[in-house]
Amino acid sequence: MKSRANPWVDRLLTLQIPTAVKWLVPIAIAALILWLVVDACHHEPSPPAAVTPGSNPKAARSAPATPTTVPELPSVGMAPAEPIPPPQVYVVQSGDTLGGIAARFGCQVDAIIQANQIANPNVLSVGQQLDIPSPQIETGPVARLLPDSEFVNGPGYVGFDIAAFVADQGGYLANYSENVGGEVLSGAEIVRLVAHHYSVGPRLLLAMIELKGGWVTDPAPVAAALGRNGSRSNLLSFQLAWAADQLNKGYYDWRGRGMELITWENGSSSRYASNLNAGTAGLQYFLSLDATKSQWATWVGDGPDSFIATYRSLFGDPAKYAVQPLIPADLANPSLSLPWAKGETWHFTGGPHGAWEDGSAWAALDFVPVGGPFGCALPPSLATAAAPGLVIYSQNGEVLIDLDKDGHEETGWVLFYLHMASDGRVPVDTEVKVGDPIGHPSCEGGFSESSHLHFARKYNGEWIAAGGPLPFVLSGWQAHSSGIDYDGSMTRGGQTVTAAESWNPQVNGLPAD
Repeated sequence: MKSRANPWVDRLLTLQIPTAVKWLVPIAIAALILWLVVDACHHEPSPPAAVTPGSNPKAARSAPATPTTVPELPSVGMAPAEPIPPPQVYVVQSGDTLGGIAARFGCQVDAIIQANQIANPNVLSVGQQLDIPSPQIETGPVARLLPDSEFVNGPGYVGFDIAAFVADQGGYLANYSENVGGEVLSGAEIVRLVAHHYSVGPRLLLAMIELKGGWVTDPAPVAAALGRNGSRSNLLSFQLAWAADQLNKGYYDWRGRGMELITWENGSSSRYASNLNAGTAGLQYFLSLDATKSQWATWVGDGPDSFIATYRSLFGDPAKYAVQPLIPADLANPSLSLPWAKGETWHFTGGPHGAWEDGSAWAALDFVPVGGPFGCALPPSLATAAAPGLVIYSQNGEVLIDLDKDGHEETGWVLFYLHMASDGRVPVDTEVKVGDPIGHPSCEGGFSESSHLHFARKYNGEWIAAGGPLPFVLSGWQAHSSGIDYDGSMTRGGQTVTAAESWNPQVNGLPAD
């Protein structure tokens, strides 16, 4: 099942924005209404839904993990199957031909055919990714900006007090408030919520807010939070959610999905340096959005107006927060069971797709109990714990199970259940064992076409691709991606079940035995 949260209309109440941009609010509201109409069939949830401060009483149970201090940015730890670097690609548009693409990038048609093993050069598909082996494409900066552990909401963020830091800076963000999903949240709470949903580091988010809008240190900024005046909405929750999703897109594209070449306003292109880590690639991609080539060069450089200069002015050297390796090369999958009761069969309705919004890793799978579709009614079946652990978050349709039981979503393996109904949902601070009830699939936690379970994993704050080098394996069923989000299959032995919005157990049924 496909879903997307759209809790934005209520957020247009009870807000504070800079005087210089207040005149844009009526325009933003009108644009938002139009967007809600056309966006209703989009994919997974758009945050944020309100979070109650103190909803995780276990968060302070143990001392914060001490980040490893290193003199320079670390090498990326990763499973051997992940490409280093991933392919850098051009995405085929309507009307493209191989001859036109080759002329644009200054290479030979035969070189593109060979690099992509194209069987029929007369047939291209819109959206197809092509590796462009062109020496005429300029390569971007080689300097690494952030370690991966500082990019994601990982171990280095345990104990980081967002509210105290924001208050100490004394900027506009310290006094900002906004109605988010019916609850008034402070600027710091919105940063915390976006970091939680997208699993993007809060220091990174704060540095980007300061670079683009000046909200962290300036009491009276003239720009919107991320500098996108006149965009869909000037609200912090909108802009920060958009930024986190785009940051994730760059990061996880570099992790293996393939990076699109950067195309500039004059038609020229740039490719990413092959020595970058995922965190730097994600930053370079994000900073290329809405930027001229010269502006991008400034932001990704090391001058006084660069991102890294802004980050250092707030937090010092990012290397001091590095935790390496973030994903150990020898990391093993946890033993996981299908997340429903033995003897039940559920439909496999969604192959690997975004864990939280489209930009994140395709870490999630979707399942519906047999008997559906249910609309948004609650099915009698319950999702269950796939592994033993501690429930550290349970609200707004979300449940997080911490497998190492240290109380921190930033460390170790964490299982993410979305669309769990409030009625009967497992409470925070519950220690669960395999098969214990978690909650009824529902439409809670975002806009959803029908009650279902959206199930994902992360390790040390990084979303782990369901069909990647560390694939989702549930009761021996291994997930595979087709290369298209929501498509895919699960295999066990000689059996294959393909993701489909079908209610025939013979087509996509997975029995828990």
